[in-house]
Amino acid sequence: MWKDIIGHEEPVRQLKGYIESGKIPHALLFAGPRGLDKAKAAVEFFKALNCLTSPGDPCQACGTCLKAERGSHPDLHLVRPGEDRARILVEEIRDIIAETALKPFEARTRVIIIEPAERMNEASSNALLKTLEEPPDGSLLVLVSHNPSLLIPTLVSRCQLIRFTPMGAGAAAGVDPVLLRLTSGTLGGLPAGDQEEALALRSRILDVLGGADPVGFAEKHFTDREQDGGKITLFLLIAESILRDILVLAHGGEGVINEELLGMDLPKVGFHEAEGVAHCIRSIRRGVDGNIVQKYAVSELLMRMKAMLHGAKAPA
Repeated sequence: MWKDIIGHEEPVRQLKGYIESGKIPHALLFAGPRGLDKAKAAVEFFKALNCLTSPGDPCQACGTCLKAERGSHPDLHLVRPGEDRARILVEEIRDIIAETALKPFEARTRVIIIEPAERMNEASSNALLKTLEEPPDGSLLVLVSHNPSLLIPTLVSRCQLIRFTPMGAGAAAGVDPVLLRLTSGTLGGLPAGDQEEALALRSRILDVLGGADPVGFAEKHFTDREQDGGKITLFLLIAESILRDILVLAHGGEGVINEELLGMDLPKVGFHEAEGVAHCIRSIRRGVDGNIVQKYAVSELLMRMKAMLHGAKAPA
């Protein structure tokens, strides 16, 4: 439901206003940094437009809402670059344009979501532009862009702009402010989406830096190279935030993400020690989809971070 689009009251108000007025644009541009649930909001808008029980406020229980949630509704299309290429090709855009020439199969309004829209090449953008010059009835295009400055201006000018902005620490009731600081307000971009898991993992990492066993932590929470990809990505995000905070505090700063560090007696960390930890983080990130053994990589990084904090010799 709309309440699941956390911290974006103004975009939701705009979208509801279109439905209440009955004046639905032919094209919308959802613009804002990565990780702000823009594509999720587009799916909710499709539900709100077409819900069989309560149009305007999706019920999440009717056939339309359930099919949209599963990604199986014939009138809801999500166009993204393929895994083997960086661009959305003109053939894909032409195929979806041909679809708009037909009446929707089940819904009142077909919705086509293109994400990220800036990944269209020049031919794709121009093909879509021709469609927007003579927009079809019964279809709505939603361009989801993380960097709208990369879109051709004539394409932007034919869309109604819906701007998504990062959430402030007080903007989202029920969301832990640590997570908002950790993700710079882009909670939807949090790897391994469960908030409680993220907070628990962060707490255990801080315990290790305070004295707990890094090897035991790694053995318990990480396995082999093919598993827990989301968890190790989250682990690296937290480790990076802690390294940043340590440098801030060690050199007289105050604004930190992990406020538990404020109570620790931190040494003045030098460039060489910090770069060794940063290099380890980068190496693990590059190897996540490769052949690293996660538990060994995690324990090595934590030992390096502990050595940096306590003046011991880092592992070779």
